[in-house]
Amino acid sequence: MQSNNTILIIIATLVVGAGAYWFFFTGTGNDVPLVPTDMTQNSAQLRFNKLVSELGSISFDTRIFSDPRFDMLLDLATPIAPETSGRFDPFASIPGVIGK
Repeated sequence: MQSNNTILIIIATLVVGAGAYWFFFTGTGNDVPLVPTDMTQNSAQLRFNKLVSELGSISFDTRIFSDPRFDMLLDLATPIAPETSGRFDPFASIPGVIGK
């Protein structure tokens, strides 16, 4: 009974090995497609191309930058004072602390 199981395991291993060899090393899975992929476009590519062509016609009115009200705007940014950084290793023990 045990010899039958061993024979079946050996046959199954050979079949799987032969299939793996055929799949990976014969090159049948690397066939050239019938239609070149660079000549076909799916709907997403067509929509993207349409949107890109529409962006070319966008223009901005830049007269606002020469308006005196724009020149009167003030920068209200608050300067950030430099501060010292923390410890190099925040998880290291603190010298002089009891119990650490």
